[in-house]
Amino acid sequence: MDKKIVVTISREYGSYGREIGRRLAQRLHIAYYDKEILEQTAEQLGVSKMFFTDENLNDAGQFSLSGRMNYGVKYLTELSLSTKAYDTARTIMEELAKNESMVLVGRCANYILRHEPGIISVYCYGDLEDRVRRVIEEYHVPAGRARKEVLDTDRKRARFYEYFTHRKWGDLADFDVLINTSKKTPEEAVDLLVGVFEEKAKAQG
Repeated sequence: MDKKIVVTISREYGSYGREIGRRLAQRLHIAYYDKEILEQTAEQLGVSKMFFTDENLNDAGQFSLSGRMNYGVKYLTELSLSTKAYDTARTIMEELAKNESMVLVGRCANYILRHEPGIISVYCYGDLEDRVRRVIEEYHVPAGRARKEVLDTDRKRARFYEYFTHRKWGDLADFDVLINTSKKTPEEAVDLLVGVFEEKAKAQG
C-alpha cells in the first residue's frame, strides 16, 4: 500500500479502546503504537518513561512533578515539561504517519494528524457502569475506588487534551467512527473498523 492510512483511537477509560486498537492492528498487519510513543518521547527528553502515564497526570491535566519517584527531571515546571512532551510526541507521530500505516491510541493523535488524508479517527465510549466493571475485572482496581478512578482518569485526559488542542475532549463531531462498547464487543468493533479501513484504502487508490 503506497498511501498510508492511520487509525487513531480516542477512548474513555475502560471502554476497550486500547484492546480494540491492538486487535485491529493485528488483523490488518500494520503497526500499533500506544505506550511506544511515550517511551520514545521520554527517551528524547531524557526522563523516565514512567513519567508520561495517565497515572501521573495531575488534576490540571499536566504531568506531575510532585510524586516521590525520581523521574530524572530537573529545573522544569509541570506545564513546561507537559508542553515539551506534547510537542515531542507530535513530531514523532507526524514522522510515523509519513512512513507507515498504523493504529495510534490516544496522545491527541486525532487532532495532531487531522490534516492527514489517510486518517480514520475513532472514538470509543461506553456506559459508566460498564466501564467501572471493566476496570475492576480487567485492571484489578479495587471496587471501592473504581468509579472514582474512571471519572478521574477521564477528567485528566480531557484537561490535557483540551489544553493543547483547544477542542472539547470527546466532541463526537471530531470523529469519523463512534463505537459504543456497551453495545459492541471488541471483536465486533474490530470487524467494523476493518471494513472502514478497507473502504478508505479503496478510496485512496
